[in-house]
Amino acid sequence: MKPALIVSILFALFCMAGCGTDPAPRADHQVIVAFADVLDLYNERLELTQQAVTLARKHLPPDAPALTQIDSSRMAVADLHASPALLDSPASFERFDVAQRDLTDAISQLLIACEGVRRLDGSPAFRALRMRLASSAGRIAFARERYDEAARRYNAARHRFPFDLADLIHPEQDKPAFTVPDATPVHRHPRTDFGALRGSLRV
Repeated sequence: MKPALIVSILFALFCMAGCGTDPAPRADHQVIVAFADVLDLYNERLELTQQAVTLARKHLPPDAPALTQIDSSRMAVADLHASPALLDSPASFERFDVAQRDLTDAISQLLIACEGVRRLDGSPAFRALRMRLASSAGRIAFARERYDEAARRYNAARHRFPFDLADLIHPEQDKPAFTVPDATPVHRHPRTDFGALRGSLRV
């Protein structure tokens, strides 16, 4: 009886795999939703970046390195046509991650260049835009962590019995994860008002 039972179980598993049954449908859905949130936030940041570039062009030289760098980075991001399909290609996912981190660095360089222009640095519009970029960076970091956690749960589910046996017939790749943090594109340090400081030290 035991050999017959084992054969029946294995046959059922093979049938399940042959029908293309998703080993972890709930976990897979969570990965897709989490990555969609990441894409939405990056698209939102791209719009903020456009606003920053438009503002910067009014005050920086046309050939400013910061403008050249951010134009190149934005083009690299746009050329990827990012979509959830990136999850099926680790190489494409890696290119997406690198392109976004390069854009983060370009945004930082643009902000630093803008802060060197007194009239622009004191502009309420620039200060508000800088705060929105900082807020966007925080939400992106949180969304990336949430996606990574969803990807870990999905990958773990795939390697549990009986789905690991089904995977022998229809091998699937693990969901890729972000391996390097995407830093906040704001490096401005608070300025010290020495005049106010001297006044506070008077006896």
